[in-house]
Amino acid sequence: MTYLYELPNATGGIDAIASETFGTFPWMGALILLFVYLTVFLGGMTRQKIRTGTADYSAWSVIASLSIFIIALLFSVSSGFIQMDWLAIVLGITILSAVWFFLDRRASEI
Repeated sequence: MTYLYELPNATGGIDAIASETFGTFPWMGALILLFVYLTVFLGGMTRQKIRTGTADYSAWSVIASLSIFIIALLFSVSSGFIQMDWLAIVLGITILSAVWFFLDRRASEI
């Protein structure tokens, strides 16, 4: 008997389901990284501005870019989660935010 719809089978683990999802919608990895970056960057700046009255934009950019870099490295462990060009873009963002952070400070502040 043939069925019109084949029920999903999750006995292979969550990796197979996530890999198929990322394969069907390749922008999902980039959107997850963008969401994490904006959440950390804007949330940290907002909380610091509420607490102290000023926000350190370059420091929160470094923290947010390091967080997406770690997530991108975790995505790159298994094949199909993130493309290598997105990993290179994240690495570039991390390096640029670190350069911004170190050039924003005086030598006595670092």
